[in-house]
Amino acid sequence: MKSAAGAADCGGIAISSSNPHKRTRRGHKGVLQLHHLPLDTLSDIVSLLSFKEAARMSVLSSQWRHLWRSCIRDLVFTRETMCCPMPMSREEQDREAFIRNVECVLCQLDPTIARDKFVLEFKLINTNVQTHVDRWVAFCATSRVKHIVFDFKPGSWGKHDNSFNFPIHLFINGAPAVRSLCLMSAYLNPVPGFSSFTNLRKLMLDSVSGDIQCMLLPACSMLEWLSIVRCTLHSLTTSQPLRQLRYLCVHYCFNVQKLEVQAPNLNTFIFGSLETHPVSFIIDGCLEIQEVTIKLPTWRSDLFDYAFANHGMANVPKLSVELAIDSKVPGCAKCPSKFVNLKHLILTVDVLANDKYTSGILRLACLLELSPVLNRLELHVMCVLGTGEVLNRIEELPPAREPHYHLKTLQMTGVYGYNNLFILPLHYARTAMALEHMVIDPEAKKSYVLTRDAVEEDAVHWGRRMANEHLRGRGLDGILTIL
Repeated sequence: MKSAAGAADCGGIAISSSNPHKRTRRGHKGVLQLHHLPLDTLSDIVSLLSFKEAARMSVLSSQWRHLWRSCIRDLVFTRETMCCPMPMSREEQDREAFIRNVECVLCQLDPTIARDKFVLEFKLINTNVQTHVDRWVAFCATSRVKHIVFDFKPGSWGKHDNSFNFPIHLFINGAPAVRSLCLMSAYLNPVPGFSSFTNLRKLMLDSVSGDIQCMLLPACSMLEWLSIVRCTLHSLTTSQPLRQLRYLCVHYCFNVQKLEVQAPNLNTFIFGSLETHPVSFIIDGCLEIQEVTIKLPTWRSDLFDYAFANHGMANVPKLSVELAIDSKVPGCAKCPSKFVNLKHLILTVDVLANDKYTSGILRLACLLELSPVLNRLELHVMCVLGTGEVLNRIEELPPAREPHYHLKTLQMTGVYGYNNLFILPLHYARTAMALEHMVIDPEAKKSYVLTRDAVEEDAVHWGRRMANEHLRGRGLDGILTIL
């Protein structure tokens, strides 16, 4: 076989049909080179390469110079693939170089050839490049691209007021080809007569405003994965069941009033609200639901009763909830129904604390009553450290109306500051007949805080002292662990 350097000089790899250990001269009758392969075979090879690899291969031989134009199926335009300067240079120069390189590539491609993927990720927000955006989207529609990503401000959080108009009307004829669409930082204009993406399987909208409902017309019956994040969304409803939908995420959207989706085969549901008022949401009829995550505002109002109301989640096996409760609100939760299949509950609670009134914390005692087959309970508490309570003897809650026979593991974190936080594990232990493990951790699990200050360090030590004072010697030593 020829040396690697020799192979590169001739534009391919030389393969000898004789003794592989015998060196042959260039052009020898018994030598087969890569560029001797049939054009169809070479095209298949190039189609398996990435966008950058195909571009590099095109410079090895004059015969391959234009081969990539018709063979490449995945077009990925990012800072890396377009070889733009790093952010240390002027932002305007980066943007101009990126646009120029993208246009240079697209003008060499035949738009009538079908493509698999079109990805464009670059910070273009707040710039006047709408004509380029229109041209890129038109290319996707004409090329019948299956998987499309337009991210005009990658890695950025927050609402964008100066988003691009996404010319969805260009897909009136090319929409059936689209299988997945990820759109970030854009505005959707209503399009009369638009029949939607009839074969769309995956849709992700991030920081998108305008007529989002037009993306979810009844024609989107094949949708399997839907994520709507940080969008302006007044309501989301479906006129007929989305029977293929397995994943639904509506997270931190603005001005949401109502969410009602018919998805009988939904597996995962994530809902996060920024609104101070309760948002009406129902996912009723989801017999295949496996996991639900609810994130509610934790800085203004008590939403405990609302979170555990009847939203159609009675059959969910795993539930994660983030909310706030007011420590002054007495009484148990007013929940009309039980979670009949709930086995794992993760509850993160911000206690809106008041030193004089802390009975509202005891509403958490009803969690076992609400979930009769619960196997694992994780209760993560975050509250302002109180100053009015001391290590006094605490009163126990009245016995539960019925014992609980399934809870085996109880984990509580952030347990310090208030005596009523220690009534809860005592109540759970007295009610749960099958409890095997109880872990009490005074440290609050705050994912957004890496270190603790001196005040919080003292609070953790105080919480450990309170845990030993209130929980040791109460018949729990065989199952109790205090961290």
